[in-house]
Amino acid sequence: MKIAHYTLAALSLFAVTAPAQAAVYTETFDDANFNAWKSGWFGQNSNAQIRDPWATDRGNNVTGLTVFDGDPYDGNQIKISFDAAFGASITNFTFDVLNYASGIEQRLYVYDIDGVAILDAVLAVVAQDPAADNGSNNGYDFAQSKYTSYSVTSTNGISGFYVGPFGAEGNLSIDNLQVTTAASAAVPEPATWAMMIGGLGLVGASLRRRAARVAFA
Repeated sequence: MKIAHYTLAALSLFAVTAPAQAAVYTETFDDANFNAWKSGWFGQNSNAQIRDPWATDRGNNVTGLTVFDGDPYDGNQIKISFDAAFGASITNFTFDVLNYASGIEQRLYVYDIDGVAILDAVLAVVAQDPAADNGSNNGYDFAQSKYTSYSVTSTNGISGFYVGPFGAEGNLSIDNLQVTTAASAAVPEPATWAMMIGGLGLVGASLRRRAARVAFA
């Protein structure tokens, strides 16, 4: 009877798990230490870089990130890929884009985890405005009001986004990124694992004692 009690108690511990919750991650590139974004969720879960990898500040861009994918030989297309495991967990991706590449139509694509385009948009061009030039932004107005917001949802995750066909790098800024990830599978907390192991140990000890009594009977 005691063995059954211990067994039931041990097995019941499997049901005590950490709460499975969705998570929301944001990146505004507003940290006083601009390069801090590289150690944040976006920098750690994608191939995104700043257009000038050696820059110690945001350069002419006074708001977001002038995004670069790390490949200088691809015609300045932007191909940002999320880490596979992280991307598979994304259910919503919201972000702002400011495009100042004139002379060629730039298209924005966002892809689900299977590589299917779930967003296809032509980016508006923010032209140079001499009146907005403060001497450091080359005549471009990086005000938040100039950005266009996009939001996509996916049932199977998001693998990344693309801007092209060429000339986008150095001429496109992203800002106010936000991803929502799905709730992960519930798993026992460390304390629960310890209790479970202890419970199973009691079951084993009880079985050994019972076997010993039978042997000497």
